[in-house]
Amino acid sequence: MRGWWRWTVGPGIMATAAWSTALAAQGAPAGQGGPWSDVCSLASNEEFQRAYGVNPQIGIIPDDPTATEMVSGPHCDYTAGSITLFTKKSPSSELERLLTLAKADKQRAPVQGLGQRAFFTVIYPDDKYRRAGLLAVFVGPRIVAVTMDAHEGKPADATRPGLESLAKLVLPRLK
Repeated sequence: MRGWWRWTVGPGIMATAAWSTALAAQGAPAGQGGPWSDVCSLASNEEFQRAYGVNPQIGIIPDDPTATEMVSGPHCDYTAGSITLFTKKSPSSELERLLTLAKADKQRAPVQGLGQRAFFTVIYPDDKYRRAGLLAVFVGPRIVAVTMDAHEGKPADATRPGLESLAKLVLPRLK
């Protein structure tokens, strides 16, 4: 199943789910071409997996990122997470609604170097099969959210460095 809730079978046959949010940035509105309408072009499958910690010399998991249009804007699922662009309606309200649905931690750790309102949190913190880290970046009226599945046996907080490196790769591509 693809979309906001993506289920995959990973190492150890552990079912994991990835939920993503969007980092807001300035650029062409969704539906008008450019990176705001082609969300899967913001990061290749290999780039996402490298951020996740996959060693490309050992082997990248073959996967084609899948784009969908969500109520909030464009969304792309990857093997280990997702990228969502909040470009429609009220991006902040939609992000809050989705964080509530994902039972996100109330704690939102500020992330330096990605904008004043960038934050990291954990979604589904009490569910060993759906734990993931979420990094949201606000730029202008939009939001870009990136999620990354927690590795089996590791805390979801361990996804933060990978999410930060992925966000630093994606943000310049939005402009």
